[in-house]
Amino acid sequence: MLHTNARFAQAVEQVVGEIEAQTDVEVVVVAAPQSGSYADISVLGGLLAAWVGLAFALWSPIHLQGTWLPLELPLLGLLAGWLLKRSPGLLRRLIPRARAQAQVLEAARAAFTEDVVYGTKRRTGLLVYVSALEDRVVLLADGGVEAHIPWGALNAVRWGPGADRQAPGDLDHFLEGLRQLGAVLAKGLPAVAGDNPNEISDAPRIRP
Repeated sequence: MLHTNARFAQAVEQVVGEIEAQTDVEVVVVAAPQSGSYADISVLGGLLAAWVGLAFALWSPIHLQGTWLPLELPLLGLLAGWLLKRSPGLLRRLIPRARAQAQVLEAARAAFTEDVVYGTKRRTGLLVYVSALEDRVVLLADGGVEAHIPWGALNAVRWGPGADRQAPGDLDHFLEGLRQLGAVLAKGLPAVAGDNPNEISDAPRIRP
């Protein structure tokens, strides 16, 4: 996952520092392994695996002893659900797009409050929330940023190479997105000469 890359913390902190040297905006990066539990999807996957196992046992031309089926089918379902939960690439494909977007946005809003992104002197905090499982980046800005930079410019930042511009996929694309964001911030809200304190640490907050 993106946030587990050994370069992540150091590289993000360096780029954020470069950005904040050119803008009055305080950029806060929060990285999470995932924004929803999606336990229901794992359970449904396990049930489906158990159903397939039962169908195979009933209709397979191979003669199978049914003595242990009441034990084997639940174990098959549990194993399938466990494997699905630990296969981010497969699980991501099974999560409805609208649900993933909603989960990431909800988690980003919570992070905006938890990490006090709203607490800068001129209300120029900007949260960059990246969720690895959903492979999405969400931006949330305080009032001072919104007053100077249109959301259209912020949303135009490309975080990844694919059709979904909010899906970075890997660290290098995420860093490139940060640099694009920095150019937008420097243009819309440049650093105030002699008054550009570093109010929030540049280091990313990495959720467990």
